[in-house]
Amino acid sequence: MTQPDHLAHYVSAILGHASLRTARVEAANEQTWFDQGCRVTAEEKIYAFDDGALVKRLAEQDDFPDDAVCAECWISYEVLRQPHGKVVTPCRVSFNNACREAYWLRYFGS
Repeated sequence: MTQPDHLAHYVSAILGHASLRTARVEAANEQTWFDQGCRVTAEEKIYAFDDGALVKRLAEQDDFPDDAVCAECWISYEVLRQPHGKVVTPCRVSFNNACREAYWLRYFGS
């Protein structure tokens, strides 16, 4: 029987927090462009885990001046390959700022 595991455990490892998982960068790509006078940077990294899982993280942020405590950015995680004997759920999650990502991680990561 396949056991479920939460994506938050993998995200914790990606972000360098305490986790039962160990991640290493398998591939990385960064692109920069200008949109309406703002510099936009998109970073894609694929992480390989000790249990065989493969997870992609996309992060896109612009340099638009923003006084907000948590500036808008776009972050997503997607499971590209399931680990051996487990199913990671959810398979994909997206956030529109780092504060929402942090809240989700606190809620599901413990």
